[in-house]
Amino acid sequence: MNASDPIFEFTTYLTRPTEEIRLDMAALMLARTQYPALDLSAQLARLDALAARADCSRLNSPLENIDNLNRLLFKEENFAGNEEEYDDPRNSYLNDVLDRKTGIPITLSVIYQEVARRCGLPIVGVGFPGHFLAKYVTGSGEIIVDPFHGGAILDAADCEEKLKAQFGEDAEFLPTYLTATSNKQTLTRMLNNLKGSYFRRKDFGKVLTMIEMAMAIDPGARQELHDRAMIHFLMRRYSDSMNDLRSYLRLAPPDDPQMNGVKTMMHRIQAMHN
Repeated sequence: MNASDPIFEFTTYLTRPTEEIRLDMAALMLARTQYPALDLSAQLARLDALAARADCSRLNSPLENIDNLNRLLFKEENFAGNEEEYDDPRNSYLNDVLDRKTGIPITLSVIYQEVARRCGLPIVGVGFPGHFLAKYVTGSGEIIVDPFHGGAILDAADCEEKLKAQFGEDAEFLPTYLTATSNKQTLTRMLNNLKGSYFRRKDFGKVLTMIEMAMAIDPGARQELHDRAMIHFLMRRYSDSMNDLRSYLRLAPPDDPQMNGVKTMMHRIQAMHN
């Protein structure tokens, strides 16, 4: 696939039927927003090569396959969670994670999933709050795995502990937190991570790119429309900001909690032009 406008390329790819959207491919297209000339085929071949060494098979037990994946990725290849520079945007680009052997929970989980998929293993992503996980879906249940911590196997108590550590002792653990995520949900979360990382760096152009990519996944996402309006405002693109705010108001229900803030921002923009 030739390099092209990354937002257009990503948007076009996502028009495919859901079952044809590959997580590895889409994640690498996301990376082209930072690396426009990235060779997707070469990056996919790196995942192929890892899978060829994984010694995994449906003939093995799930625990054997998990052990073999963990040995390959975390002992032989030395992939590890980036605790010290967690907010580094490179942790969210799949090619960088493959290069640097370090990332955040979601990108390490994507690599874990994609190597497993190539081996025919039923491992899926889990959009656990605050800490993305993976799970091996077996005939008798599910095995939760934490690729950020070397593929550690977690039980419900471990997951509840993670939740409370992240959100406080009052946080309530719900079994739905361990539901499998779709590829589009995983991509949206990757984009949200990058959006936040670039916002904290005040790189509003990059934030805007991530919002545009997220809107390619869900064109009707009101929150992305709201955030794009705010970024346009910060970039002094007041006309674009006003257009987005008007669109937001048309889509928002009357009880939307952001309604007053949106109207205040619109009045502020109008006052600046009087």
